[in-house]
Amino acid sequence: MVIETHFDGNQKKFHHYWLPLIYKHQECEFHVTASRGFTYPKDIANLKVNHIGNKKGPVLKCPMNKVPTYKAMIVFQKKKQGWSGTDEDLGERFYEV
Repeated sequence: MVIETHFDGNQKKFHHYWLPLIYKHQECEFHVTASRGFTYPKDIANLKVNHIGNKKGPVLKCPMNKVPTYKAMIVFQKKKQGWSGTDEDLGERFYEV
């Protein structure tokens, strides 16, 4: 499972909303595209910043201001290997931040 997002906002919001999700869902890889100067913990194995590589499993592309809810993560986990879509395609609620 892979979640792709592009950092284009408030660094504090990333740390408050995205990092807890990243720590909780170790089974999922989080690919973040960010500009120079983006700060993040370097010890998180499932966080890939500006990384281009293999994407195994379903891929969810969502904007930084839409954080998946618990239910959205459950629905996402049930998607088939080749599924790729956006937060709208998933059909579940996301937190607006």
